[in-house]
Amino acid sequence: MRVALLEPFAGVAGDMFVGACLHAGASLKGLREALAGLPLEGFSVSARKVVRCGVTARKFTVRHKEHHPHRTWRTIRALLKKAKLAKAVRDRATEAFRLLAEAEARVHGVPVDSIHFHEVGAVDAVCDIVGAAFCIEDLGVEALHTRPLPLSTGFVEAAHGRIPVPAPATMELLQGLPVVDSGLKGELVTPTGAALVKAWASPAPAPPFTADALGYGAGDRDPEGYPNVCRLVVGETTGASGGLSELVCDVDDATPQVLGHLLARLLEAGALDATLQAVSMKKDRPGTRVTALARAETVPALEAVLFREGTTLGVRRRAVERTELPRRIVRVKTDYGAVRVKVGTLGGEVVHVAPEYEDCRARAAEAGVPLREVLAAAVRKWRR
Repeated sequence: MRVALLEPFAGVAGDMFVGACLHAGASLKGLREALAGLPLEGFSVSARKVVRCGVTARKFTVRHKEHHPHRTWRTIRALLKKAKLAKAVRDRATEAFRLLAEAEARVHGVPVDSIHFHEVGAVDAVCDIVGAAFCIEDLGVEALHTRPLPLSTGFVEAAHGRIPVPAPATMELLQGLPVVDSGLKGELVTPTGAALVKAWASPAPAPPFTADALGYGAGDRDPEGYPNVCRLVVGETTGASGGLSELVCDVDDATPQVLGHLLARLLEAGALDATLQAVSMKKDRPGTRVTALARAETVPALEAVLFREGTTLGVRRRAVERTELPRRIVRVKTDYGAVRVKVGTLGGEVVHVAPEYEDCRARAAEAGVPLREVLAAAVRKWRR
C-alpha cells in the first residue's frame, strides 16, 4: 500500500501542501491539465524552487485577475460538479470544502448553506484545494497520515477584520487532530491547510513503510530561525498488514439508492473495501449485508457512516488479518495520455498489473474510445 506522512512542523497551507506534493514527484503538467478543467478564467499556476532557512523546497503559486472572490458553499459545490475532474479528485476537493463550510457555519452561528467563503472562496484557494486533491491521487497515495499541527499566537487581517491565529475556523477544523504549542507568532496553519488535513489525513501513526519520495512545500514568508515549509514523505508499506476490522450490518429497509450512496460514503471515509451482499433475514424478508474493511483508526468514522447514512441500529465488528502484496505505482504514457499503473510483486516477481480505473476512465472520455482500449493500452505500455 502506498502511504504518505505529512510533517507540518512549521504549519501547513494549501499552497505548501501542493508544493510538497510536487517536490515529491506529482506532475505539474498533470496538475495544470486538471485545473484547466475548472470553470474559472484568468488564472495561471507555477512552481519554482526556493530556499527556506537552508532547505530547498517548492513554492506553488496561483496568479489570477479575479476581483470578487466571495463564493457561497452552494456555488462551490456547483463549480466542482461542473468541473472536468476525475471523480476521486472531485470527491476529495468537495469533502475539504464541506468541512470548511461546516466550520465557518459553527463559528458564525448560521446554516451551512448561508456561508459565504471569503479568502477560501477565491480562485487561489480553489486551485490549492483541487490541486492538492489531484496531487494526492497522482502520487497514488492510499493512506495519508499526519504528525501534530503547530498552534501559534498573534493576529491576521481577514475579510471580517482582525482575527486571532489560529483563525476561528481553523480551530474548529483542528478539533480531533493532534496539536502542539509552537511558541511562534503568525499564522502557521491556515483554514485551507487545516481542511485538507482534516478531510484526508489520519492522526494515527503511519504503518512501517519504505520511503521512496520526499517533498518540501514552502509558504510565502521566509522568517529567521526556522524553515517555513511542510514535509511530505511517501513510500510503500511492507507485505503483511494486521490490525484490521471487518464491520458488518444487515438491513431490510434501505432502498438501492441509499445503499449505493452508503457504499460510496464508506469508501470516502477510508474503508479499504466495501461490499453489498443479498441475504435472507427474519420473517423471510430479502435483505442486504453491508461489509466494510477498516484499519483501526478509521473504525469510528466508518461506524458513524453506517449509522448516519444507513438504516441499521447495530454494527458487528471482528478482527481480521490481511496479507498485502508489496506494490508500487508506475506512470506510463499511452497514446491516450498518462495513466498510473499499480504493480504488485511476490518474491520479487511481478504477479499483478492493474491500471488505475479513474485515470483510464478520464483518458477514455477525453479520447472518445471504449474504456477497455485504454486499460489494454496501459498494460501494453507497461510491459514494454
